[in-house]
Amino acid sequence: MKEKRSLFNLIFGRQKQAPATASYLQMLNGYNPTFTTFDGEIYDSKVARQCIDRIATCCAKLIPKHIKGSINNEVNLSINQLLQNRPNPFMSTYDFIYKIISMLYTDSNAFVYIQKDTKGYITGFYPVEATSYQLFQNENGEIYLQFIFLNGQTYYIPYLQLIHLRLFYNQNDLFGTKSGVLKTDLQTSVTASEGIANAVRTSNNLKGILKFTNSMLKEKDIKASKDAFVKDYLNMENTSGIASLDAKAEFQEVNIKPITLDKAQLEQVNNNVYDYFGISEKIIRNDFTDNEWNAFYEGVIEPRAMQLSYEFTNKIFSNRAIEEGNKIIFTANRLQYQSLDKKKQILEIALPYGLLTKDMALEVLDLPPIGGDEGKKIIQSLNNIDSSIANSYQGGDENNGKEN
Repeated sequence: MKEKRSLFNLIFGRQKQAPATASYLQMLNGYNPTFTTFDGEIYDSKVARQCIDRIATCCAKLIPKHIKGSINNEVNLSINQLLQNRPNPFMSTYDFIYKIISMLYTDSNAFVYIQKDTKGYITGFYPVEATSYQLFQNENGEIYLQFIFLNGQTYYIPYLQLIHLRLFYNQNDLFGTKSGVLKTDLQTSVTASEGIANAVRTSNNLKGILKFTNSMLKEKDIKASKDAFVKDYLNMENTSGIASLDAKAEFQEVNIKPITLDKAQLEQVNNNVYDYFGISEKIIRNDFTDNEWNAFYEGVIEPRAMQLSYEFTNKIFSNRAIEEGNKIIFTANRLQYQSLDKKKQILEIALPYGLLTKDMALEVLDLPPIGGDEGKKIIQSLNNIDSSIANSYQGGDENNGKEN
């Protein structure tokens, strides 16, 4: 029989890192050092999920990169390989970033576990989502975060070894604030959708009172006659939609007009959710202009890129490594969303000054790269050269034009 492998053990190992003699961390503002995830209403809402998906999709296109400083034995030189290809065995870089941002916008908090080997080198990055989190402090003052999973398993991780992203970082000392203010708008959106569905069902149903002229009927006979009428009218084979009655009964139709929101009201409900996430309907529908995309990028995507860069840098590297220039950045190719005319203008400015390689210029035009040394060559006009060789280029060098 094959041994059952636990994903929990594959990620965290078999030993729990429970701090000895730990107690709840006392918060400055008196808040409980416990955070529970949202009850699912946000991600179960169609409109909210559209917003989260669009933001996460655009953020997932960010390119993580380790900017290396001077030689430092503390730095794991394979970080680029992990972040740019496969942060862990189960996720591509796209899936990795997408999940982090989805968690962030669903629960206002997102945690990434940094897995290390016995030598302290990073071997993987794992987004971790639990049902609740609790902060503890041991006798040495070290802060731990306890993950409590749906199956009851728990795990302790030193807080300073966790990548922690948060939204609406205001009330709590360490956690982002949950999106409770969105609950009313989400409920209204769900009610509006259900109202439309109920209106369709109501319009297809006959509603009324079946009045029997014979007042001497027993209760069971009245019920049997009513059931027979309903069965006859709703019979799948009765395509005419007509039911028949004899003289002993009379049907009085009751017209119930369902109340639904009009188009303007429905749009307002959705716009309330869009505004909360800082996104527009045009971004949702991928029907945006250059200016609309730039506004969305600068207002939503760029802040997340900066947040990712700062947090990954400070949790991956020691202070010494950071001082020596090591950092993680998340960049985006904003030019891919520009119009062809705008791309042309940018190339006309950047190429003469040697700001782009051949492959970079091809990427701007959404064309496949050349690759290799040829693709790495910098395109530059002879009219823009290094000042140190300007005299030689302009004929000022006494050896200019002479054979060596």
